[in-house]
Amino acid sequence: MADQQQHIDQSERLLSSIEPGDTPILYWSQAEPEGVVLGFSQKHIILHQAHLPIYQRRAGGTAVHVGPHLLSLDVVLPAGHPLILADIVESYRWFGEAWAAALLRLGIQARVVSPAEAHAQQALLKQPETREYEALLRRACYGSLSPYEVVIGQRKVVGLDMIRRRVGSLLQAGVLLQWQPETLVCLLGHTQQEQVQLYEGLSKRATGLDIIAGRTIAADEIVAAFTHIITTNFD
Repeated sequence: MADQQQHIDQSERLLSSIEPGDTPILYWSQAEPEGVVLGFSQKHIILHQAHLPIYQRRAGGTAVHVGPHLLSLDVVLPAGHPLILADIVESYRWFGEAWAAALLRLGIQARVVSPAEAHAQQALLKQPETREYEALLRRACYGSLSPYEVVIGQRKVVGLDMIRRRVGSLLQAGVLLQWQPETLVCLLGHTQQEQVQLYEGLSKRATGLDIIAGRTIAADEIVAAFTHIITTNFD
């Protein structure tokens, strides 16, 4: 474990140094101490009573609470790798499917979010009766769905994002070992009403693997399961 800035910097180094034809790199991490990572579009977001380190990533998405409860994986692919597709959305498909297969090895039935399902939720932002609520939940990464993210029922357990550069692509996944929305609720909710709505909404839209499995799942179990899927299906 290391502080999140070290992980962010290491991801950047790995991506900037990879060469065509290199073997893809898997970089696993957990943050210590806890912190909050803001998405690229959240440079000017107002945080309520921030008491944790705040970091900024260059990928899209929105706020993520990092710490021992979240296992992160960065996959660095060199330019020209067959898993880098011209269609950015479809470039996530293999990643999400690999995660669903890895969780199945741990006895957890999960599925990937179809683009149509993700777009249907995004469409709620345009409807007057749901616009304000959806915008509030989207302040947090696990409050909304993107194509090929991994859910159990309707609740997200693996969030995804991507950085594309000329030298290659960096796909990132965050796996909820435990889901602790309270920190984000306090930071992102500017009023008591917003905090109530955020807590109720985030509790319904995400969950931790510990709740689903009925036990604590160690990070090394997940690493072993995902590595098995990758080496078996993506060599």
